[in-house]
Amino acid sequence: MKLLERIKESSEGFEGILGVAVKHLDSGEMASLNGDELFPTASVFKVPVIVELYRQVESGIVSLVEKVILRGEDKVPGSGILKELSPGLPVTLRDLTALMMIVSDNTATDLIVEKVGKANVNATLRRLGLERTEVVADCRDILFDLIGLTDLPDEEKTIDLFEEKARETEIGGSWALGVEDNDVTTPNEMLRLLEMIVEGEAVSRESCDAILEMMSRCQTGDYRISKYLPWGKSDVAHKTGSLPGIRNDAGIITIRDSGEQYILTCFTKEAANNFAAEETIAKVSKSVYEHFTSR
Repeated sequence: MKLLERIKESSEGFEGILGVAVKHLDSGEMASLNGDELFPTASVFKVPVIVELYRQVESGIVSLVEKVILRGEDKVPGSGILKELSPGLPVTLRDLTALMMIVSDNTATDLIVEKVGKANVNATLRRLGLERTEVVADCRDILFDLIGLTDLPDEEKTIDLFEEKARETEIGGSWALGVEDNDVTTPNEMLRLLEMIVEGEAVSRESCDAILEMMSRCQTGDYRISKYLPWGKSDVAHKTGSLPGIRNDAGIITIRDSGEQYILTCFTKEAANNFAAEETIAKVSKSVYEHFTSR
């Protein structure tokens, strides 16, 4: 069975829009389903952010040992641990980066985004030839839009206000779940960015290796790409993203026995059920793995 046929078969019955792109790096075999369609990235936007961070490190603009002092107003709702810690804590950019990629810490992410600048992230994406991937919002922007408080100035978007409003507001948002004025990519473009990281082309070889090492320690999204892969037979370096109706996972899979690698990017939007979206990604991942290991 052809690769695309396997992907379609494993995603039958999914209520929502699914985008998939896959490329075997040794043979070059590729397939995509809605590969050029725009999807909200959710936290997968943290991949372009870390690429830009390392570009600035290499250029001497920032240093990974530079420290940021955590303030109460820096705390961002959602995933992560920094929001639970005491203000005044000094944190290096290296540690913020680890928190951003390993536990998808939103506070760490927004501190890094503030440091490197969204315009610089997008400029780097364009230099890399990625024309449709954009980072226009940080985690605070997205989360406050979900509860209908988009127009508040940032200094009023406190974690206490979010928690209060989230209890009484139906989650929806005006743009956070769509592809207009949002952080977006296509499955094919995110695959290409990951390929450039694997090949040492996104930034230097040393920096790309550091990014891959952090992605290999990702602690989120165990029920997506990794769920049905045989235990002990593969390694996954990936980044997930989650919002209502949106479940994403983009990663590099290494088959241990052969050393072969392939990239798989999966995005969903308008999913009727978040758990079904995760299960669909898991089934797609299983079918792709079986395709490449049964030849």
